[in-house]
Amino acid sequence: MNLTSIQKKSLSEEIVIQIIQYIRNENLKAGDKLPSEDRLVEKFQVSKTAVREALSILASKGILEKRPGIGSILREVTGSMLVEDLTTQLIINKQSLREILEFRRVIEVEAAGLAAERATEEQMIKIKEAHLELIHQNQNGEIGIQEDYRFHYLIVVSTNNSIFETIFNTISSRIFEAIKITKKQSVMLSQQYITETHEEQQRITDAILSKDPNAARLEMLNHLHKNEEKLWNNELSL
Repeated sequence: MNLTSIQKKSLSEEIVIQIIQYIRNENLKAGDKLPSEDRLVEKFQVSKTAVREALSILASKGILEKRPGIGSILREVTGSMLVEDLTTQLIINKQSLREILEFRRVIEVEAAGLAAERATEEQMIKIKEAHLELIHQNQNGEIGIQEDYRFHYLIVVSTNNSIFETIFNTISSRIFEAIKITKKQSVMLSQQYITETHEEQQRITDAILSKDPNAARLEMLNHLHKNEEKLWNNELSL
């Protein structure tokens, strides 16, 4: 058995990860305010000192601006900054990436089916808007990592199964990293690949909006398989 060293994160670094997940999941934009320190203390069940240290880390990286009398405000940042410039950055080798992709097939395929059965009207609108925003970002020359992640996250939320959402959130940083790798690979390929991805996600969206769980599962499985094939066929270097 091969053993690798494990780097233990400090409590403040763990809180940083949780705050970043909150920013992603809530799709916060520049100028949006984070919950108060007291609210974060209550949410994470930690000391105010640990929360303040975490907010200071985010402020030092240019992610947040701490305004006296107002609180912590999100600054203008890109999705990649949230991953690449912080302690949450993950060094993923091929084996761990393969494991994440296998996990996504299990969770997200079933999530798509359940979302088709259970999504509320509001949730369906959010899924559709997330897909359109991803297309918009790509048309403007952006990779759209954050938008792609949000599309998949909203489908998981739309299962209305708290365990699905909890499990997804637990490894959201790894899922985000896997999506980032996939999206960057797509940029190195052709416009046809990007177009195909849009079409795949459109079919997933249509199946959910049509409340067709079998089609939603099939289209999600096809989408994830296609992503994996393109990654491995192009010998992604990690």
